[in-house]
Amino acid sequence: MFNDGYTFTLEVMNDMQLQIGLHCKQFADEYDKHRVDRQDRRTQSTSKEARTTRKEELAAKMDEFAEEEGLLYGPGIVD
Repeated sequence: MFNDGYTFTLEVMNDMQLQIGLHCKQFADEYDKHRVDRQDRRTQSTSKEARTTRKEELAAKMDEFAEEEGLLYGPGIVD
């Protein structure tokens, strides 16, 4: 019901035998499109923040490991 946006409202109006005009239908379609687009943008920014955070955490772990273990290979390192 709530996830359907204004489309559900139009269906209720139709069930009540109310006359639905062209402008009403266009408004409902446009409103629903903006609602979905807004949620998509929110989802993308959230997932981007999560990826950035995970990448930073991994980099911090790698730096920590390098400090604890030291260089394991490289020029001039002899067994």
